[in-house]
Amino acid sequence: MRTIFNFGYDEAYKQGKRAYAGVVLHVDLAKQEFWVDRPKESFYRTLLGGRGFILHYLLTQTPAGIDPLDPENLLIFAPGLLSGTVLPGTGRHAVGAKSPLTGALASAEAGGWFGHELKRAGVDALVVHGKSETPVYLWVKDGAVEIRPADHLWGQLTGDTQDQIQTELEDDKIRIAQIGPAGEKLVRYAAVMHDVNRAAGRSGLGAVMGSKNLKAVAARGSVRVGLADKAKLSDTLKWITGGYKDMMGWAIEYGTAGGVVGAHDRGTTAIRNYQAGVLPGIESLGPDNLFPKFVTERDTCSRCPVRCKLVVDYEDENTKIEGQYGGPEYESLGGLGTLCSVTDPAAVAKANELCAAYGLDTISAGATVAFAMECQEKGLLGDYEFQPQFGAGPDLVAGIHKIAAREGLGDLMAEGSARMAAKIGSETAEFLAVARGQELPLHDPRYKNTGGMGYALSPTGADHMHNLLDDFANFAGGDICARLAEMGVETPLPLWGISEHKVQGYLYETAYKHVMDSALICHFYPFEYKHMASALSAAGGWDVDKFEVNTIGQRIITLARLYLVREGFTHADDTLSARAYHPTPDGPIAGKTMDVDELAQAMQVYFEKMGWDAEGVPGAEILTKLGLSEYQLSN
Repeated sequence: MRTIFNFGYDEAYKQGKRAYAGVVLHVDLAKQEFWVDRPKESFYRTLLGGRGFILHYLLTQTPAGIDPLDPENLLIFAPGLLSGTVLPGTGRHAVGAKSPLTGALASAEAGGWFGHELKRAGVDALVVHGKSETPVYLWVKDGAVEIRPADHLWGQLTGDTQDQIQTELEDDKIRIAQIGPAGEKLVRYAAVMHDVNRAAGRSGLGAVMGSKNLKAVAARGSVRVGLADKAKLSDTLKWITGGYKDMMGWAIEYGTAGGVVGAHDRGTTAIRNYQAGVLPGIESLGPDNLFPKFVTERDTCSRCPVRCKLVVDYEDENTKIEGQYGGPEYESLGGLGTLCSVTDPAAVAKANELCAAYGLDTISAGATVAFAMECQEKGLLGDYEFQPQFGAGPDLVAGIHKIAAREGLGDLMAEGSARMAAKIGSETAEFLAVARGQELPLHDPRYKNTGGMGYALSPTGADHMHNLLDDFANFAGGDICARLAEMGVETPLPLWGISEHKVQGYLYETAYKHVMDSALICHFYPFEYKHMASALSAAGGWDVDKFEVNTIGQRIITLARLYLVREGFTHADDTLSARAYHPTPDGPIAGKTMDVDELAQAMQVYFEKMGWDAEGVPGAEILTKLGLSEYQLSN
């Protein structure tokens, strides 16, 4: 049975007179029912889209304490106010839910073309309720949505699913958000994949999608996303289009993959599950080796001329890697490579390809394999047939297969390293590198102390994106320093420690990052507060200044904190696991760790600056100030 609903959108949007359609589309898969919210203009100005919309719907339309894999959880696809506009870097969207990995917020962003296409179809956000009795996919096109059967797609890899849907709907320009077998099997860090090789990767959103028997969402639209006042964007548009080649040369040359050797040499890329400070053979993962042998071309996202996305198309007598699955970026080279002490680029690229095909977060997958390798090293894996070893490329690849299939030890690894540690035994807690139950990204908090505080405070579990990474704010001329200077913070920031000065910088920068993740804009673009203000003003026809941009960011951070409090998290959960406090014996940061007392003091400074109490709970006064009184939690 196929069910179709026509929701439409108004003429102003169709004629390109504003950047939002005025439509939040709801689909109940269990009841096969549809409805639409048509928010007021103020809703867009205060929350923007993306993470802002995700938090609104989780707080207002889900009960507290639900199991993340229960049908009552929502799955939300949310482009932002700026998604798909003429501004470069706006080819992004967000996906959100309650996380099955952490029990906290899951809010992840992805590039590619899906978010733009969803907006072109007339949807500012898609809110999925309930669970279908059988596998289905959604087809959204120009003001209409249809529920279609997906039994024939269940079990398929992401590349095959995309090919079949595009063939079935007779359009190879359709953009698809989907899960692979890992999401179907409810791996707790399964990703939602877009255009096959762009992941809304963190916190297990693919498992939420799988729990709803939703295989995919396909989108196609014909509206050209407009602006309410194009003149307000003109200066910013001229600045970025005229200067991006100089300002983003690093991304044009190598993308993030080019940084792995330099990061290793500074001490920021974790090695051997955070046990070592030096990885012999690291140069094999560097661009001088990786690019000539493996990278065949470069790809890009909607509204982006940079082309930072790698395409690896490779075959030898042992390994075949398909180009449609992209190629490893910095986090993947770190998680699947250095963290596992694997320096064979073919093995790392193959593991990355498998994560895209199965639908897995490369950071958590790599970190969990590395954790298993350390358990094996110390003789703690018992009688499992699979005993992965550090440095073994074949073990890395086999581990990804086993996780996606939940086979043997893979069934335990599919739960993530924190649950794995709880099952194996308390001694393994010393091996953990997590915050709020999510595996750390490849920016070592023993080197980036303020970033470590950001891991502990993050509403989504450890995250490097809505954060301030110390070394990125430690040199003059960078975009972070430019933004902080706009807000009156002296820059560059000192590298080590978490002073009050750095906490103030962290507050402004994380507020800005939450605006980027709601508006939505790629973090690689060096926009400043003034550019964001002009973009938001142009999109809605408003007069936004840098202070309002900061307020919007603090509003969204505060909503996220309210969600954590509602779900039972306390200040005691604002922590980092053991490995942040264990120094490496060698390497550039030998002997360095996070400082427990400094972290605790810095958090209190941050809470006070945010207007929260000493336990990190936002009270009535700050909620009123931020216009969030309607979200006040009952005692």
